[in-house]
Amino acid sequence: MVQTRKLTNQSQLFSSRKSIDNKNTKKITTFRPMILSRHPSHDCLRAKTKNLSLLPYQSVVRFGSTTEVEDTIANGGKRIEINTVQSIKNSANKLLMKQAFEEAGVKTAIWTSFNNLESLRGWASEKFPIVAKAHYGSKGKGNTLLKSAEELESWLKTHSPSSYIFEKFMNYGHEFRLHVTEQGCFYACRKALKQGVAEEDKWRRHDDICVWFLEENESFFKPNSWDDIVDDCVLALKSIGADILSFDVRVQSPTDKNGEIRQYQDYILLECNSASSMDNGTGELSVCAKKYIDEIRKVIIEKVKKI
Repeated sequence: MVQTRKLTNQSQLFSSRKSIDNKNTKKITTFRPMILSRHPSHDCLRAKTKNLSLLPYQSVVRFGSTTEVEDTIANGGKRIEINTVQSIKNSANKLLMKQAFEEAGVKTAIWTSFNNLESLRGWASEKFPIVAKAHYGSKGKGNTLLKSAEELESWLKTHSPSSYIFEKFMNYGHEFRLHVTEQGCFYACRKALKQGVAEEDKWRRHDDICVWFLEENESFFKPNSWDDIVDDCVLALKSIGADILSFDVRVQSPTDKNGEIRQYQDYILLECNSASSMDNGTGELSVCAKKYIDEIRKVIIEKVKKI
């Protein structure tokens, strides 16, 4: 009778069944990565699809998941770990994320955490407009633009400020999402506002009001500060402790208010994402998914070299 170890979840069971070695089973020496994610668009990465390459070592790749796996190298096993549990926690919590940005020395908006109402009011009085951002939230949920002391006081009546960070709002015209590993940016898009967006919504860039331009599109408008942006994203990735993340970055538009070309487009890192969507709404593999399928293999191989 074949004996198996206690496993943490169904996906691990699926991956591990292949490696059982007994009289009746040939020893398996190549494995597909175990994917830990609740995002439906990541199903294309799971072992059953065979989209990810077989590799000569077991691995686990986390996208937004904090599920522990018993046989990782950190736990005394042999499984390669891409995006540790702590790195996912750091990227999911905006307070921890901003602290990591600060430690890395990357460009990000001036910000503060909550200490008391007096200090928050004093800080905000010199920074309006500001954005209140919930520690936990995605796709803009929990974010509120506050333009004045009156709006802040109204917001405080219905919110607990200790669960938020506060940033000075930087009204840079363009926003990009960069998908990054330690080797640099392997995929990028620009988020642009759709036509007819209400004036009060133009400060944000979320799926409900945006279209996405790939780097090959003439409307991508690659900033002249691109190399610096990529370098800062890599520094932030390392500070967070992750191996593969995406970063949302606000960048000055190519021309100033007088129509003159900017010599240098300044920028700020807004936030990072550990579980970016890979769906294109067609049912076919998206460009993003194809990029990740190729990049995951590279990241695992690079991780092995460090061990």
